[in-house]
Amino acid sequence: MVIRNILVPYDGAALSKKALELAKDIARNFTADLTILMVIPVYYPISDSVFSGAAVMNYQEIVKTLTQQGEKELTKVVEKCRQEGTKTSYKIVHDDVSNAILKHAKKSKTDMIIMGSRRLTGVSSIKRLGSTARHVSEHAQCPVTIVH
Repeated sequence: MVIRNILVPYDGAALSKKALELAKDIARNFTADLTILMVIPVYYPISDSVFSGAAVMNYQEIVKTLTQQGEKELTKVVEKCRQEGTKTSYKIVHDDVSNAILKHAKKSKTDMIIMGSRRLTGVSSIKRLGSTARHVSEHAQCPVTIVH
């Protein structure tokens, strides 16, 4: 298997950082390009409510703030990856998380997705069918490695 492009969905959580570490190792071993994708989740304000106008205005500010914070974080992360010898880039999108990952993977001809999973235990671990990692692993057109 030839790996040229690796995608890492990243939100700054411990498991996404762990996935990034694995992805850096694999990228260096295969001389692959690494793309870090941050997805700002979509929220749909109820359009016919009394609060919809304010909700939309506030939501746009929230997205702007989250994008700025993401840029700041990812600039540091990418610089560190590059210093460690990995050709790395990043992208921030505003979309449904699972679909954004799948769309980006398809568009960029990703050879492998490496992502973190939620660390659920007990009964919660049974209810993982709707999780982002599961959805991506079931629908991706490339191998998906889920880091626990």
